[in-house]
Amino acid sequence: MNRRSPRLALAVAVVVTAAACGHAAPDPAPSPTAAPPSPAETLPSSSAAPSPLVTAMPSRGGAPAGGPATRIAVAGNQFVDGRGRPVRLRGFNHAGAEYSCVEGTGVFDTPDGAAPSVAVVKAMRGWRGAGAVRVPLNEQCWLGLPSVPAEYAGEPYRRAIRTFVTRLNAQGFTAVLDLHRSAPGDAVPHEQEQMPDRDHSIDFWRSVAATFTSGAVVFDLFNEPFPYAEPDTDRAWACWRAGGCTLTSTNSGEPYVAAGMSELVAAVRGTGSRTVVLAGGIYWAEGMTRWLRYRPADPLGQLAASFHAYSFNECADVRCYDRDLAPIAAAVPLFVSEIGPRLAVAPGADVDESCPASVMRPGGFATATFDWLDRHGASYTPWSWNPWGDCWSLVRGWDGEPTAVWGDQVRRRLAAG
Repeated sequence: MNRRSPRLALAVAVVVTAAACGHAAPDPAPSPTAAPPSPAETLPSSSAAPSPLVTAMPSRGGAPAGGPATRIAVAGNQFVDGRGRPVRLRGFNHAGAEYSCVEGTGVFDTPDGAAPSVAVVKAMRGWRGAGAVRVPLNEQCWLGLPSVPAEYAGEPYRRAIRTFVTRLNAQGFTAVLDLHRSAPGDAVPHEQEQMPDRDHSIDFWRSVAATFTSGAVVFDLFNEPFPYAEPDTDRAWACWRAGGCTLTSTNSGEPYVAAGMSELVAAVRGTGSRTVVLAGGIYWAEGMTRWLRYRPADPLGQLAASFHAYSFNECADVRCYDRDLAPIAAAVPLFVSEIGPRLAVAPGADVDESCPASVMRPGGFATATFDWLDRHGASYTPWSWNPWGDCWSLVRGWDGEPTAVWGDQVRRRLAAG
């Protein structure tokens, strides 16, 4: 999701080049070491029988009471912690590391551009029931490519991310690391691409997986895939799974060869990593109808499904969730990595006035969506724990005071368990 404006899927024509695959949719730390190791555990076999659909589950985020977060694994259609106990990963996004480095303002969208301080992470911990923080990342900044400012790229960027993950884990949070911004070739990654690219994305995940070999982390392979901007076609799903299709870059306007979800899974597993990976559906991660049919193979069985729920989506009601999401939630863990309302655009509107009443009222999109996810034992991280001053802001400031509409609703939902 773009932090400032809702995606305009139907207003912007997506130019594509004939697909090479033949056949095959908008949006939103100074420790140099990786996250601390967690207690040893045995991950379940990929051949394990799926667990029954969960309708009520503890919502702890993989952390013993008052202790650091432990490693997360997949067992059937549940996440489990280092002791094998079912958990739901619920919390929020903390955006910034996907765009600040490109804009030259720091690694994070914080007053000093540095990783959120221990005090800020403790303020996050003050949101009772929160146990996961999704951290959007930038491919070029992580790899230190010359298309982004050198001051905030390469090792300085990686060090800040490692520091934030260490701080999150220490406060009991699982860190969900998300490839949010990317670009092929030497393009500057300002905008969301249709798919990851073979130029850099495979190297990105090899490097991330080799960096985070321990600690409580989950890898969200790509933010919002939208090959061909098609909501549900065989060629879009084939491109999504296998890659090899030629698309047009939203950042450069030039053709590039996409990397598929299977290639990214293989890149992570090729490092020896056993970390849980998330694969979001097509059509900006709301198209899920063929996710089970096309899901990438994971030799370790540590794959979960990711979905984005926004009030302006085509799939934004209980009927669609029952049809498209319930079968997935019965087979693998379902992680809704972004949830948010449409921003109400009004001159001079403040942070709460920009929240549409139709979305926030009892029985509206937000409560109906959260109710459905809680009934089905799904995990979720709403957008976003950033004091931007609009309805997507969950907080008014770095002390964690919730905004009166969106933030208060999310905080109360998390606390309710």
